[in-house]
Amino acid sequence: MSPTDPALIPAGVGAGDLVYRTPPETRMVRAEGVWLWDAAGRPYLDAEAANGALSFGYDSSLVAEAARRCAGLPGLPSFCESEQRVAVLQRLNSRFEAAIGQQGRVSVELGGAQGIEMAMRIVAANRGRGPVLVFEGGYHGRSPFTAHLSASNRYRANQPWPGPSVIRLPYPDCASCPHRVGDGCNPACTAAVTRLGTNDLFGVPGPEAAEGVSALVIEPLLNVGGCVLPDPAHLRAVVEHARSLGALIVVDEIFTGMHRLGPEWGHQLHGITPDIVVASKALTNGITPLSAIWAREPLADPKVFPPGSHSSTFSGNPFAIATVDAVLDRWDSWPDPTARMAEYAAALDAALGRLASIDLVKRHSVVGGLARVELRAPLAMAVRSAATGASDRPRLLLASTGMAPHVIALHPPLTATADELAEMVDLLVAALEEVTR
Repeated sequence: MSPTDPALIPAGVGAGDLVYRTPPETRMVRAEGVWLWDAAGRPYLDAEAANGALSFGYDSSLVAEAARRCAGLPGLPSFCESEQRVAVLQRLNSRFEAAIGQQGRVSVELGGAQGIEMAMRIVAANRGRGPVLVFEGGYHGRSPFTAHLSASNRYRANQPWPGPSVIRLPYPDCASCPHRVGDGCNPACTAAVTRLGTNDLFGVPGPEAAEGVSALVIEPLLNVGGCVLPDPAHLRAVVEHARSLGALIVVDEIFTGMHRLGPEWGHQLHGITPDIVVASKALTNGITPLSAIWAREPLADPKVFPPGSHSSTFSGNPFAIATVDAVLDRWDSWPDPTARMAEYAAALDAALGRLASIDLVKRHSVVGGLARVELRAPLAMAVRSAATGASDRPRLLLASTGMAPHVIALHPPLTATADELAEMVDLLVAALEEVTR
């Protein structure tokens, strides 16, 4: 039986919001550092970190510190403001402004999909409801709106409306591009994209259209699409052309933000200046849902995006706000995050050197705190099952997606030691060898 066989779903539990990475009978009861334990006492080494959210691993001291900071206001009605919330939003805004070099404003929402939706509300307030450009292979959520921005058709299978007008740009993976010549990105691919909007033949409105392109929504790294890092020169050319068509540049940093790719924000790898940034996951170390939406001035100015433009019951939740504050303190305690991430990437890459002897592995690459392992066959799910089903060794939690069945990803907590990274690779090698046999 497959772990997703309906017969294995617990009675009374809806399965639509569950993606089982371990069999349904496995229940986690304890976590510490980079380890989890199930009810049977079996250990799991976490190379997924809740898909990148738990940058500091399983650290209960962050929960305790957040609870202490909001003890005076454990809950707050959504129509009430607090000094704590204003201070934390201004703190977040300062980080964005320092990285991007422009003044802006920060709003908060519940989760990543809701953050993207708010970003698109800001786009609509400034550019109308024109077509949205996205990349093939992109992922921006599964809500009734964001599912239409995401690549997979299955996300839209049960949606109640046809969605916004979306134009998908070619998948930016130079390694698998059929037009590749030699190393790097084929200039013809960039030329093809920059023809969009110059002639009705291509179906994209030009800058003179009454309702032109409203936004380009991009991920600095296509996570669900196979952990693909786009060619920076190509991405910059696409951004510049989208701007020429009137589009606002929305960068989805839900997965890539807060040093997952090395720098604080993933778009810094590409030399892109965004108009709007959506961050989430690592802002609370996965402890509580919250997304932060930064928009440069005057896109979210109260005269453009007035009070009542959006509302969320939990946007002022004191525990979530206090958690962000405590997590930012932890980030600020790192003397040199850039140097630390360089060391982390080197340790991860060194450990993955063992994969060179595994025939099933085609290649691997590391960027910051993420490793992409490309297989020669679409066996990623089989490898993940072997890693979590081991009986004679610790179990390993890996990331993989149906959109890229030949890719395994490792994005462990950024607090993992070199020895722990090496142990993760040891367990991965064992799973690969098992699948090969």
